[in-house]
Amino acid sequence: MMTRYMAVIAVPLLAMLWPVRLSASEKLDAIRRALERSSVSRLQEKVYVHTDNMCYFIGDTLWYKAYVVGAGDLRPTDMSRILYVELLTPDGIVAERQSVIVSPDGFTCGNFAIKDSLYSGYYELRAYTRWMLNFNVTEHRYTKDDAHYFYNNRMAADYFRHWEGLYSRVFPVYERPDSAGDYAFKRMYSRHKQRISSASKPALKAVFFPEGGTMTVGVPCRVAFELTDEQGAAVDIQGKLTGDGISPTEISTTYMGRGVFSVTPAVGRLRASFSWQGRDYSFALPAAEPAGVSLRLSGRGVEISSSGMPAGEYGLSVLCRGVLRHFTTFTLGASEHASLTLPDSLPAGVNDVTLFDGSGRILADRLFFVRPADGQTVRVAVDGNIKATYSQYEEITLDLVCDRTAGGAPMSVSVRDAGTDEPTYDNGNIMTDLLLGSELRGFVADPSYYFAEATPERDAALDLLMMVQGWRRYKWSEYADTVFRPLRYTPEKTLTVEGSAHKSLAVYDVENGEARNWRYGQFNVGIATDTAVGVQNENFELGDISQVNGHLGVNHPDLKKEVLVEAEIIFGTEVLGGTQLTHDGGRYLFEIPPYYGEAILKMKAYKEKDSLRQSMTSRKVKGMMDDTAMPDYYVKRDLFYPIYSDKYDYYRTHAPENYGGGAMPDGSGDSLLSMERGVHMLGNVSVSGRRRGRRGIDFEQPACVTDVYELYNNITDYGLSYGMFDRRMFPVQVARFLYGNMGRRNRFNIDSRIDGYTYFRSYVPDMEDAGKAWTNRNEDALLDDLGLRRLREVRIYSDYEPRNEDIPIEQDRYNADVTVEMVPFADDAVQPAFRDRHIILPGLNEPADFYNPDYSVTRPAEPADYRRTLYWNPNAHADADGRLRLRLFNNGKTSALKISVAGITPDGRFMVYWK
Repeated sequence: MMTRYMAVIAVPLLAMLWPVRLSASEKLDAIRRALERSSVSRLQEKVYVHTDNMCYFIGDTLWYKAYVVGAGDLRPTDMSRILYVELLTPDGIVAERQSVIVSPDGFTCGNFAIKDSLYSGYYELRAYTRWMLNFNVTEHRYTKDDAHYFYNNRMAADYFRHWEGLYSRVFPVYERPDSAGDYAFKRMYSRHKQRISSASKPALKAVFFPEGGTMTVGVPCRVAFELTDEQGAAVDIQGKLTGDGISPTEISTTYMGRGVFSVTPAVGRLRASFSWQGRDYSFALPAAEPAGVSLRLSGRGVEISSSGMPAGEYGLSVLCRGVLRHFTTFTLGASEHASLTLPDSLPAGVNDVTLFDGSGRILADRLFFVRPADGQTVRVAVDGNIKATYSQYEEITLDLVCDRTAGGAPMSVSVRDAGTDEPTYDNGNIMTDLLLGSELRGFVADPSYYFAEATPERDAALDLLMMVQGWRRYKWSEYADTVFRPLRYTPEKTLTVEGSAHKSLAVYDVENGEARNWRYGQFNVGIATDTAVGVQNENFELGDISQVNGHLGVNHPDLKKEVLVEAEIIFGTEVLGGTQLTHDGGRYLFEIPPYYGEAILKMKAYKEKDSLRQSMTSRKVKGMMDDTAMPDYYVKRDLFYPIYSDKYDYYRTHAPENYGGGAMPDGSGDSLLSMERGVHMLGNVSVSGRRRGRRGIDFEQPACVTDVYELYNNITDYGLSYGMFDRRMFPVQVARFLYGNMGRRNRFNIDSRIDGYTYFRSYVPDMEDAGKAWTNRNEDALLDDLGLRRLREVRIYSDYEPRNEDIPIEQDRYNADVTVEMVPFADDAVQPAFRDRHIILPGLNEPADFYNPDYSVTRPAEPADYRRTLYWNPNAHADADGRLRLRLFNNGKTSALKISVAGITPDGRFMVYWK
């Protein structure tokens, strides 16, 4: 049995603003004025991404169009000119990141190639601007010991961050078909793991959400609840509410496992009981507070009841997407009731009503939804009939029509072969996402249901959604920081390189004869006087390799005296450079002209008095091409990209079960999903489990493959490497960068291999197995191959999934949790390696042109056209009459069509395709 609930803690939102004693009325007025200022000065942004298809196969190309709008009015904005779009693996690791320029009209587009090196599974598309990273940021769990792996605590804090509210969409990627164009059977194999855990046992879970945040003794309130099974699927059943001071009451879910009941709690604890799959469950509700308020919302009416609260003046605000829409004050007695009415002029979408007391403390808050007016959406339709099927290579002409007032607005249009479509709970569009999904916690399953014809049942389900997934959407203590403290990032207008210089740390050099002991988890504290092999050599003074840099200390300070930072960037044959004196303890910032593709960035730092001798143009600098040499200063960039990813909601990776007869908005389809233990059948998708127990690593299926120099630079910029390539500890740095603390595990075991031999362990292994490590080369050859100049890529193997960090991982003191495989260049090839920073710096990504074949003249001799997306235009425009003609050709088989349209007008109206 499991129960989970949350409690609202009243926080002194404006405590830092009371320099003198103010009256309640003055404090509430200060709240109003602060929220008004924030509504203007800290406008937030939202992103929506329209893709060409709903699912993909290995080898496909994903095409996208991104819309960047101001959150307040949902109109296109040019506040940020760079958008970051990421493709994340099922494990939660970034497979590719793109930087795309946003037009002055708030639009951009691009494409991802789903490479053969990737594996099948559910991938995530994530998009954000740097300005968006100022909001809804929380601290990922970590300890003081975790922070000690970083140069200082600030770098650790920058690594262990997590954001809510970034655009995210999950879609399936299937294995490449055995026969080209044969998409009838979709295969998805889970990534190979050494340990296969058993399926979770059936269990009922319950979560309770008191309206407004808390329950108060003797005050009537409503409580929403949600029932799910062990996988997170909704469970619709009836139950009973019992407890001291109340009569037993029948309660039941009404939609998606959610329900609501009214209760006046007494001093004792309330319990909810249910029977499910032959078992009885009893869950405790959150304890009622001895004093407090109850906020109950019905339509535009707000009912507020208090018990044990001081009489006086209170305030009530309504915000929508971060903008203050309404603020009023009223008087409430110690144990009284107040009725308020919200204005009818509130904007469409999710609104947040919040109750303050006269000290600025937040007592309750509640999200509610305002349906969009009829004119909020521009409906795009097809003029004429779409044929049921089209023959191979047939020319297709479609006329799209929309409101003439939206004729000039750009929109993205996709026409795809519906034969490979599949049912999904992610059936929304630009309107449902910007108004609803992006405002709530977690994934909103079947959003189209809430936007269909308004009925009492749908309105009730929508309000339950607000009470459950909108419960405490904003952490107000953090929101106060957002309102009153300086923001870290400014809207990004051009490319920049920003960071800091620091004092270099004296990392232990690799001693002669040391590398042979790495496989035993040991290193030489002193220099060997003998070349004998083996850890038993008494001439070696050995230490625990996990303590190799213990002499360095922790939390190193910023520079006390500023230095010069020199940067040089190379675009093909063009070279630009600049030098600046750091400020504020080592800070620097360089602006870079926008460019497509890649450039080479070189950076170094030195004292002002050494500028002639240490500059990049000087020929007196020794060791510039030695990646193991210690630089004068440790220079790092500030990388702001999110490290962590969210766990997938059940409904993001499952298709609708037993839908039909109106369960889905289009009312189509039969049951396409059955769930059995061990084998999951998603329609014609097969995901097969394998036997339990520990297996060997399948070195053909890495969890991650990445370029060594790029990985080293990222490790350095996040503070896990201190500016010098450390051949000894690089495997540990790699694992720490990719997996953090592995879900609160401060210590985890790391192996490293090269050419099939294990040469490094971060732990003391089973000595019998350890002796089977590398024997195919001498130490000098090994160390040479482990340098930056020789290494091409790193391959990572681990059962751990960052996206699912709460899943227990069985650990063994004698076996690795992460294996890092070093892959050198073939045929003894080398690459340039440098003492100072040498970074392949990605610029802006330029979208490719979509392939639109013209078969009006010639056709392929054989059915060789396997396109699933038949037409994609990210920048389509209707004419002055609101008409747009599409001309395309079918692929090499008989196909039915599926059309998808997204757009937004300059005045903030949504453009969606409507059948």
